[in-house]
Amino acid sequence: MATDPIERDLIGAAREPAALLSQRRRTAGARLSRSLAVLVALAESDMRARYGRGRWQLIKWLVDPFALAGIYLLLVIFVLNRPGPAPGLSLACAIVPFQLVMMSVVNAMSAVSTRRSILLNMAFDRTLLPVSSVMTESVAAGASLGLVALMMGVYGVGPTAAILWLPVVVAVTVAVAVALAFAASLFGVWFADLRVFGASLVRTLYFVAPGLVPLSEIHGRAETLLKLNPLTGLFEGFRDVLLYGQRPAAWELLIPLGIAAVLLAVLVPVYRSEQRHFAKVVE
Repeated sequence: MATDPIERDLIGAAREPAALLSQRRRTAGARLSRSLAVLVALAESDMRARYGRGRWQLIKWLVDPFALAGIYLLLVIFVLNRPGPAPGLSLACAIVPFQLVMMSVVNAMSAVSTRRSILLNMAFDRTLLPVSSVMTESVAAGASLGLVALMMGVYGVGPTAAILWLPVVVAVTVAVAVALAFAASLFGVWFADLRVFGASLVRTLYFVAPGLVPLSEIHGRAETLLKLNPLTGLFEGFRDVLLYGQRPAAWELLIPLGIAAVLLAVLVPVYRSEQRHFAKVVE
């Protein structure tokens, strides 16, 4: 045991930062735990509000992407007369990530207004609202993966080792959805009367990306320009993993991820600044 007063002071000074660090870790852990609990609660309530309860909930999740695939499949085969290899699977590889991004945007645009009661009566981190929108639609998108499995069976396309890249492609898709959800949430607050226009703008991104036909069927300058659309990398990444049986090209991951990072770097600080006024907006 230290008997020298100076030595005791030095030992106390050394222990104090360790105690503070431990306290900060506990505080950070508690905040993270609370944020996760709030996020799950927001997503669960959103699921019930948007998709209802009971067995019809699962049916709705499954029918939506199948209906969309059927319409686009008829368009590609009979109207455009460009069937290509496994057109149904190629379309499914575009529809699944697009549904996640599109529905996350639609959900996020009304996230503030639909959360009026808790915004007025509960203190929580408002930046969780766009994230909860993506979490809700991620569950729905997970159900729509049945469309991909069905199309793989119909065309006799079996999984390969490249399917190990699927979680990476899905993670990049979620990152893009989160970035666009922050943009959509702010758009819904600033321009509430233009939400339909905002949704149409995102739908347009599908048609200026290789959604109906794969990028391999597009050539010249158009191919280069389409790669700048973050949806292009997502669509082609799913096709590489599930249809072509190869790992995604670097640009298919880096371009969408880079665009998402830039959007988040710009929009999250703006969102944090604007969230103080959300209660006034919904009153």
